[in-house]
Amino acid sequence: PSARPVSSQYLGTLKVLEDKHVQKNSTEFDKADSLRAAVFQNWLEKKRVFLLELKRIEKKKAENLRNDTEKKEAVKREEAIASFEAWKKKKGSEAKKLNKKKKLEEFNKKKAAEQNEEKTEAAQKAFEKWKERKAEYLREQSRKEKQSERIRKKKEEELVAEKKRDSMSAVEKWNEKKEEYMKKKRVEKVLERKKQEIQQAKKEEKNKKAMEEYERWLEKKEKREQLEKQQKKMQAVHGDEVPSPWSPP
Repeated sequence: PSARPVSSQYLGTLKVLEDKHVQKNSTEFDKADSLRAAVFQNWLEKKRVFLLELKRIEKKKAENLRNDTEKKEAVKREEAIASFEAWKKKKGSEAKKLNKKKKLEEFNKKKAAEQNEEKTEAAQKAFEKWKERKAEYLREQSRKEKQSERIRKKKEEELVAEKKRDSMSAVEKWNEKKEEYMKKKRVEKVLERKKQEIQQAKKEEKNKKAMEEYERWLEKKEKREQLEKQQKKMQAVHGDEVPSPWSPP
């Protein structure tokens, strides 16, 4: 920013002039204000010169950086042109190799797709069998639970009949005990159901892990068979020819 005169009011001149004692010493205050204003003006001028020099240095740095960037870009362009010319010379001989490699890659992709489809079908069949076994297990569990419920109800009915025969006079007391017994049985039934649910969840998790292990084994088997087929085909195509260093393993 450009330097500008600074009033003595900005530098701290006191505004309270009603006091007669302050009015008497106003001349001394004006001198002090003038001295402070001169010092401040000198500081502003030095600051302006410093900022101009700093701006000049930054401009010089930016110009040097731009020149270096242009030189590097020119070198890169020359290298790119040289590389392109070298590539054009080798293009004829490399075209046949690339075409052969492309055909081999297409063949491998087609073979992999066929094997992947076979693997998917096998996994689907295994999953269907697992679903059937699971459904049969659930039906058996349901049948057992219903049978247990019928036996339990029959035992409860026999117990009620026996208590009625043994003590008709203690019906009220027996009803209280029965209510407690039923509450206990309901709690036991809830606990038993939770236990069965936990066991069922563990069994399903075990079946799931077994299925995952089977799929991993099947995938390894398919990969091993695929690798063996590829090696046999490569041997049939190349015979005893030693593969070139750039050929994939």
